[in-house]
Amino acid sequence: MMRHRKNKSGFTLLEVLLAVALGAMIVVSMTAFLFSMAELWGVGSNERLFEKHARGVSRFIETSFQKASQRYDEAADANESLYWFNWEGDDSTRESFLSFELKESPGALIWPESPLPHIVCSLEFDEGDGLFLRWRSRLEEDFDEEPPRRTLISPFVKGVEYHYINYEEENPKWQIEETPQQEADDSYLMPERIVLKFIFKGEEIKRQLILPKVMEGTPIL
Repeated sequence: MMRHRKNKSGFTLLEVLLAVALGAMIVVSMTAFLFSMAELWGVGSNERLFEKHARGVSRFIETSFQKASQRYDEAADANESLYWFNWEGDDSTRESFLSFELKESPGALIWPESPLPHIVCSLEFDEGDGLFLRWRSRLEEDFDEEPPRRTLISPFVKGVEYHYINYEEENPKWQIEETPQQEADDSYLMPERIVLKFIFKGEEIKRQLILPKVMEGTPIL
């Protein structure tokens, strides 16, 4: 009886070791590539998210300016939707803030209970912590007694510029201030526009916000 020998093919130990070594080199190369791409993508994502954040914050404030209702105050100007306001219930400061009023509470505000209408909002810039929104409803019983709530809008706002048009010169020009201009009685003048300066990891973005009175007809230079 003749026995047929089966033809068995396989890898030698040297071939297996070579394959493992090549495989390891490929894995290391692919891992380094993926890590570098992830790092680059992460940096790119941060930049895009930063730009999106600056755009979103600016749009929120500008939209709030546009939706602002007339100041609920008998002494207020009939066309006054933005004004300087001091929170009398806040004993920590006598500073006045650029303020506006909204008929309905925006979604960014967190209430202890259900939201109320007629919200007085003020922009507060803190050099160390960023841009905040001070707010409280006029319908709250302690509106004139308690300090306002404080909500962080952006920790990346590192500067605010106030832009005024100097009409005293023959050719009016923009006058840029780091603090609001004041009248002789120390009251603040309303600028034509403000500029928010966002900074993140050395990158700077400036967003210009036109105040409503400019939108109503004041010429832009």
